[in-house]
Amino acid sequence: MKHSALTLGVLLALPLLNSNSVLANDSHLATCDFTIPSSHYLVDGAAMNIQPGNTICLAAGERGPLKLKNILGSADNPIIVRNADGVVTTKPYEYSIAVEQSKWLRLTSVSPEPAQPYGIRLGGTLSIGQLSEQVEVDNIEVYRARFAGMLIKTDPNCDPATWAENFTMTGINIHHNYVHHTEEGEGMYVGYTGKSRKLECNGVATTVYPHKLENIRIHNNKLEHTAADGIQLNSVTGNAQIYSNKIYRTGVSPFAPVWQNTGIQVGGDDVQVRDNLIYRSGGNGMMLDGDNLQVINNKIIYAGENGIFARNSAQQNAQISGGLPHSYKDNLIVQPATYGLKLYATNTASAHLISDNTIENDGRLDAANRPMTFSFLNDQVERVLLNNHHYIESTNN
Repeated sequence: MKHSALTLGVLLALPLLNSNSVLANDSHLATCDFTIPSSHYLVDGAAMNIQPGNTICLAAGERGPLKLKNILGSADNPIIVRNADGVVTTKPYEYSIAVEQSKWLRLTSVSPEPAQPYGIRLGGTLSIGQLSEQVEVDNIEVYRARFAGMLIKTDPNCDPATWAENFTMTGINIHHNYVHHTEEGEGMYVGYTGKSRKLECNGVATTVYPHKLENIRIHNNKLEHTAADGIQLNSVTGNAQIYSNKIYRTGVSPFAPVWQNTGIQVGGDDVQVRDNLIYRSGGNGMMLDGDNLQVINNKIIYAGENGIFARNSAQQNAQISGGLPHSYKDNLIVQPATYGLKLYATNTASAHLISDNTIENDGRLDAANRPMTFSFLNDQVERVLLNNHHYIESTNN
């Protein structure tokens, strides 16, 4: 296979995609207060009188799905759920672990040996919902999922507690996990996608709105061979970061017609996306929809469509204006199928900043006879371009 000089330089400088993460070890995890046999399928914190600061251990071996319910720690004393003294593997199923009505919880694993870096291996979706928040997930492998590898949201329903005005999901921290081979969905599906939902509640037609998300961190994860998007984060209202993730081959079996096949998809405001590697996304390397987005120092290689496609609410609704602009800085985009950056975010309070980015492609021109580096919807996309670089792949590489 022929690689450009830029591509080879990037790949040689980065750790391999299949290299091990920084994993938990048992030196800093408390001894087990509860040990859950493989035959048990429910851990109810209220029924078991589980207290803040307790550690719940899962017995080693193969097991079926597990529900964690009413696990209520505190900010100073979260409850830890981990494997006991060997690898826990859940059998292939619709879900593997479901976290419900829980708060201040950490789900982690201890590596039993160097040859097996993840102490918990899941054969189905890991879900965090039913009004759960303040949850940390780290050092977990999802080796297969029929739908998404991780599903983190509470769908709005006829219970007012699930509505946007009554609940905001905060404090989700997802890091150092390995998610791969999802069969029909995303690697990580975080936040409700739609703007609203129409239901019949007690015989009355009702429109309900999904909760928002704040204070979200998704970092240092590996995602490979996902059917749809690698990471999808939606309904964000503030202080979200997606960084230092390695994403390889997304959109291998996307929804029909072909969509949601990006490396990273974001819907919401005040999000920073930085230091990620996206290699061979089925569609756009990134698809971004929001205001005040910062896209910094990412490496996007062989995207199936644009390296980055971005827009905002104003582009979709002429009554909206004045959102904060985007910033695109120090990104490397190598051989996208179409443009390096396609920017459709209009009517912002000030100009977007596009600086110090490097784009390599094959030198093709678009219908207007322009290099396929940057594309802007119209003059309503205010922008400042500084010190960007365009390279054309040499036929000698």
